[in-house]
Amino acid sequence: MKKLLFVSFLLTGFFVFAQQTFVLNPAMVDPEDSENFEMLIKKYGQEMAKDAVKEGLIQGWALLKRVPGMGKVEDEKINFLWVVAYESPKKYVNRQSWFNTEKKYGIPGEILFGGIDVERYGSYVYKTEKRYDNNLQPKFIIFNWTFPKNLNSAMDLADKISSSFQKDMKKEGMASWGMATRIIPQDSDLAPLFFWDAYENMEQVIDHLMYKAAIKNVDQNLLSQLQNELPKGWHSRVVWEFVATSN
Repeated sequence: MKKLLFVSFLLTGFFVFAQQTFVLNPAMVDPEDSENFEMLIKKYGQEMAKDAVKEGLIQGWALLKRVPGMGKVEDEKINFLWVVAYESPKKYVNRQSWFNTEKKYGIPGEILFGGIDVERYGSYVYKTEKRYDNNLQPKFIIFNWTFPKNLNSAMDLADKISSSFQKDMKKEGMASWGMATRIIPQDSDLAPLFFWDAYENMEQVIDHLMYKAAIKNVDQNLLSQLQNELPKGWHSRVVWEFVATSN
C-alpha cells in the first residue's frame, strides 16, 4: 500500500502536473553493506520521510534498488537511487533539511550509518510534464532517458502515444507512466527527456521492454514517428525495484 500511495502522490493522475518537481539522487552502496543499509532506511529513513510529508516539506519520497544483471557491468556501480518530490520548483528551491536521525531518534547519522560505505553521484532535478497512474501497486519501475532531435516534437508524440495506451494500462499491470524534462544540471552529455514505466512484476517489465504489455496496441505509425524523433534510441534504460516509500 505504501508504494501505491507514493506513486499516486509522486506520479499521480490523468493530467499535466506542470509544477511538480522531483530529484533523483543516485548512489553506490557497497554490496556487502546493502542489506544493512536497506534495513536502516526502512526503520529510520522511511519514518523521517513520513514526517517530512506531513509537515509539507516534501510531496513524496522513495528509495529504489537497481535490479542486477540487466545491463553492462560497469553501469551497475550505481545500485541505489533516492527520489524526492516537491509540489513545485519554489518548494524545491526553498527546501529544508529533514533527514536528521539525531533529532528524531537521538542517534547521530554518522553513528547510525557510519559502518556503511555510501558514495553519492550528484542530484538531478526534473519537472513532470505528464503522467498517468491507477490503483495498482507497482514493484518495479523502468527509467528511460533519451536525446530527441526536437524536444517539443518528441513530447507531443509521447503525449499522443500515452493517451492511446492509457486505457490498457491497468489490465496489463502498468501502475504508472510519466514524462519529465530535466531542469538541472544542464550539461550537454545528459539526456534532457525522461520517462518512467511502473509495473506490478518483472514479467510485465520484460514485456514492456519488448514493446508489448501496455504499449502493444499503440499505432505503429506513431511509434515510427517517435523513433524518427529519437534517432539514437534510448540513451539509457534502467530497471529499479521499490525498497521503501513514504508520503
